[in-house]
Amino acid sequence: MRRLFLLSGSGERRPVMRSTERVDIGRPQQLAQRLITVSERHGVDVEHDPLYGRARAWLRPRREAWPMAEELFVTAPARVIDKQDKHFEREWRALLAGSATRLPLA
Repeated sequence: MRRLFLLSGSGERRPVMRSTERVDIGRPQQLAQRLITVSERHGVDVEHDPLYGRARAWLRPRREAWPMAEELFVTAPARVIDKQDKHFEREWRALLAGSATRLPLA
């Protein structure tokens, strides 16, 4: 999941832009364990909720000030679908100048 928190030309906060991509499907505990294992191997911090089997690995944590970008791998219900706001990639590249972090899934 990636999100952009952008400002308008006048400095007002724009609606948050989102990009969601499903990279795997499986049981919550299994996906959480896989995310934990891969994240630890790459030195990425992970939040884990063992009660619900959810995990989050923050590649680009949210900052306090807008504009900003966040990027994370997160386990979620299987009904999550791939979706992306119009012009998301253009805005992502403009804000980050091509420096988005990636976490290998292997």
